[in-house]
Amino acid sequence: MNFYSAAHIFCYVSIALIFYVGLFFGNEELIILKPVSSLGLIWVYLENRKKVNALYPLIIIIIMVNDILILKDFEQYFKYVGILLTLYYLMCSYLLLPFISFSAIRSKEFLTPSVLISIVLILYLTFSIFTLSMPNFEDSIGFAVAIIVSLFIYLACCFIIYLRNLHTYTHYLAIAGSSCILVNAMLPIQEFYYNNSVFQAVIYSADIVAMLFYLKFLISGEVIKEKNGNSYF
Repeated sequence: MNFYSAAHIFCYVSIALIFYVGLFFGNEELIILKPVSSLGLIWVYLENRKKVNALYPLIIIIIMVNDILILKDFEQYFKYVGILLTLYYLMCSYLLLPFISFSAIRSKEFLTPSVLISIVLILYLTFSIFTLSMPNFEDSIGFAVAIIVSLFIYLACCFIIYLRNLHTYTHYLAIAGSSCILVNAMLPIQEFYYNNSVFQAVIYSADIVAMLFYLKFLISGEVIKEKNGNSYF
């Protein structure tokens, strides 16, 4: 994969532009720029469509509609956002399934101190933000739970692949998952409690980073071969 193709450069420039616009402008500009930047991901897909499931463009269309609703009025359209985000995370997880061999997973690979501490911190962060935002979700608590569950499924797929390290470029999924955590942690605070231009710039640029590195893994990730030529599976 050519990381410096016109499509990739478009994505890199769009990330910088989104950060700039988020920092110095507002939702009216982002509601146009953010969906346009997502089109760059479809461009990258079209360059490598033989390596990526045809379901991917639908995933991007879903997130484009979701971005428009969030930027238009997050609280008013939250139920629709809940449906779209749940679909997005579940579909992203589905595309990662071919990279996971569940029968070969060993608990000792994940029950390490660093992994357990990371899980506890993520759960604590999720619970804290959910508790903080719950008064705003009184009429749509089910949608908030659906987002969290589907997000955890997606993150589990990302980090299982990353921790097992049986494929090339698994660090792309670590970047995608970490960026996704950052976006979901900051967005409710930004929308409900602390409307800040720096938060806005980080949220929407990190979102494109997460989607770009996820796509890069789908395109580049391959089973690592042993020296004798046999795969680990």
